[in-house]
Amino acid sequence: MRSTRLLALSTCSIALAGLAISTAATGCAKPKGLSADERGDRLPIVHSDWRKLGYRWDWNAFPVLLINEGPLRAEPHDDLVIFQETGGTITAIDDQVGSTIWTNKPAGDLTKFTGMDRRENTVFVSSESELFSLDAQTGELVQRNSYEKLAATDFVLFGTDAVTGSASGEVMGTYMPADIKLWGHDMPGTFEQDLVAMGPIVGGVTTTGRVVCVNTQTQRQTGQNDIFKGPGAALASSDDMMFVASLDQTLYAFRAEDSRLAWKHLTPSPITEPPVYHEGVVYCSLADTGLTAFDADTGKVLWTSEDQFGRVIGLRNGRLMVFDGKYLVAVEPQRGNVLDKISLSNVYSITMDPFIDGDVYLTSREGVVAKFVAD
Repeated sequence: MRSTRLLALSTCSIALAGLAISTAATGCAKPKGLSADERGDRLPIVHSDWRKLGYRWDWNAFPVLLINEGPLRAEPHDDLVIFQETGGTITAIDDQVGSTIWTNKPAGDLTKFTGMDRRENTVFVSSESELFSLDAQTGELVQRNSYEKLAATDFVLFGTDAVTGSASGEVMGTYMPADIKLWGHDMPGTFEQDLVAMGPIVGGVTTTGRVVCVNTQTQRQTGQNDIFKGPGAALASSDDMMFVASLDQTLYAFRAEDSRLAWKHLTPSPITEPPVYHEGVVYCSLADTGLTAFDADTGKVLWTSEDQFGRVIGLRNGRLMVFDGKYLVAVEPQRGNVLDKISLSNVYSITMDPFIDGDVYLTSREGVVAKFVAD
C-alpha cells in the first residue's frame, strides 16, 4: 500500500507525482508522460455552450494517472470526488476547489478493481478478491476484507454487509467486521452487470438470464425468474422494482418482493443502453424509437424521441440532461422534444450529482476531472 497526503498541490506537481509513483513501482527509467497542461488542453471547454444548459465551469482536477494507464471511474461522494485509474491508484479530490487531498495504491498493478462507495468517514474500494476500507480524510488503509469467491460486480452496502455478485454466479453477503461470508445464493452463469438495491432487497441478472432477488435482512431469496439472455447494460431500480435492458431485445421490469415480471417491452434489437429510473418514469434508449419514456408501474410508453439517443444523467431547470457520447442534450421531460444541445469531445464519463439540479462531473480520456456548477 502506498499512501501520499497532498495538500493544495499545483497541477504540475500532481502530474509529477504520478510519474514518480510509476517509476517507483516499475524500477525503470522515468518515461515521458503528458503534463497537466497537455492533459487539460485535450479537454476543450466552451463556456458559452455550458451557459446554455445552465452551468458554468468551476474547476479542473488532475488526479494521479500512471504511465500507460487511463481513467477507470470517477465518482462524487459528499465533499470528495474519488478517482481511480486502471493501474489501481486512487485519488481523493476536494469537491470545493479541485485540489488533490490524498492518493493511495492499495494493491498491485495487476489487480482488477470492480467498484467504490463511501459511508461517512470511510471510502470503500473493491477488487475481485478484496474490499479495502480507507480513511476518507487521509487515505490510510484501515481495514481489508477478503471475498470467498472472485467478485465480478461492484458491491452494495447494507449496514455492515457488502453484497456482491461473483464470477461463478453467486450473490454473496460478506459481514465486514468479522471478515466472513454470511450467506450466498448460487445461480447459473456469471454476473457481469452490477447488482441493484430495492430497499432491503438486492437484485441481479446473470449472463444466462437468471433473475434473482434476495432480502438482505432475512438472507433468503424473494424469488427467481428467467429471461432468454443476460443484460446488455447496467440495471436500474426503484424502491420496489428492477429494470433490465436485455440482449434478448426486451426491456423488463421485475418486482423485488417476488421476482415476478411486472411488464416487458419488445424491441427489434438487443438493448445495450442502460435504463434510468426517476420519480415513476423509466428512460431507455432503444434502436427503433430512440430515447423512450415508460410508466414504471405499467410499462406504458409515455413518449418517444426518435432522433435522440443516449443516457439520461439528470434534470436541470426542469429539463432532462441526456448524453449520447458526442452531445449533452436538453430534452423536454413531458414530450421528449429536444430543446438544446452542446458538443462535447474526449469524454470518458459524465455524471450529475444530485440527479435534480446537481453539479456535472466530466472525466476526460486523459483522466482530467472537470466540475460544472449551476449558474
